Amino acid sequence: MVTSLDTVNLTYGQTLLATRGLEFRTFVSRRVIPWNEIADIQTRPWVVRSGVLCDLRVVRVRGRSLTISGTATSQALDAELERKQAAIQECWSRAVNG
Repeated sequence: MVTSLDTVNLTYGQTLLATRGLEFRTFVSRRVIPWNEIADIQTRPWVVRSGVLCDLRVVRVRGRSLTISGTATSQALDAELERKQAAIQECWSRAVNG
């Protein structure tokens, strides 16, 4: 059941680009990762029974990396995933660099 809930959260959860950082909203929790705690935004492929999925991950300065909700895709080259990554990186850059 935990795996199913994780999959639902990854697919249908939301991540908002807020002034203070990335705001994660899933069915079971809400949390904010401040911009200054982010070291990188990466695309991560992972294997499931039906093939390969890709999503975005927040690599934190300290602590474990987190999957960005709402970014899972089954396409290797997904323009929407690339657009999301660019938008997050732009907000992150503005917040950290002024």
